[in-house]
Amino acid sequence: MNPSTTRLSSTDILWTQLRALPAFRALIRAMEARLFAQLGPLPQPMLDIGAGDGHFAQAVWEHVDAGIDPDEPSLREAQRRGVYCLLNRASATRLPFADASFASAVSNCVIEHIPDNDSVMREVARVLRPGGTFVFSVPTDRLNDELTITRTLHVLGANGLAARYKAWFTQMQVHFHMYSPDEWQRRAELVGLRVTQRIGYMSPRAAALFDLGHFYGVPNLIARKLTGQWVPWAWRPRFALEEAVLGPLVAEDDPPGATCCFLVAHKE
Repeated sequence: MNPSTTRLSSTDILWTQLRALPAFRALIRAMEARLFAQLGPLPQPMLDIGAGDGHFAQAVWEHVDAGIDPDEPSLREAQRRGVYCLLNRASATRLPFADASFASAVSNCVIEHIPDNDSVMREVARVLRPGGTFVFSVPTDRLNDELTITRTLHVLGANGLAARYKAWFTQMQVHFHMYSPDEWQRRAELVGLRVTQRIGYMSPRAAALFDLGHFYGVPNLIARKLTGQWVPWAWRPRFALEEAVLGPLVAEDDPPGATCCFLVAHKE
């Protein structure tokens, strides 16, 4: 764990994400960064399943022993960040490592995007040492019901449109799995990963803003296409409103009706 991350306030953790990502994505990443920071250092060596471009790992950890991702351009960007000792282009359903290679593994909002979820869980259990730690974050089956547009359409009695919006949002997010926290836990425990901690995050209010943030983030998408960066001018005073609105949501601790879940498991 990056020592500087563990000392940051929720607002500063948010700023670490906000200066590089659209606000809606910064919101959820900051929540997850805070939860990882609360755990303290994880056992080494550590595997990151779904390294992506390496931004999250750079913000949260000093270094990561190994990371995998199927996307080659993202891996090249992660390599430039200098956080990972080893990066492999690979699928989480067939990890390119020997049995019992790692003392810990992390997967931050990744396994819900992989169709063969059961194989991912089996592979994680295989590469972990006995007693090893697996920490993963996932959306739950509550998320799409708490989106602003979903709720508004239901209030207006447009239930069919609400269902279509939820289906579109699921497709846009590439979410193949959105289970209850109990079901996520059950799936981990089926392969011998005993869940010892379960924390909800992203309250219904946060989920509503997360939904609207996708539209608010259109300028970030344009900036990304033109400059290669989501936030080409990260001057903090310009983000005072986003910090004021989103900061308290990042600080929420296991809020009622949470729409995402953070789980810590250990290989038996």
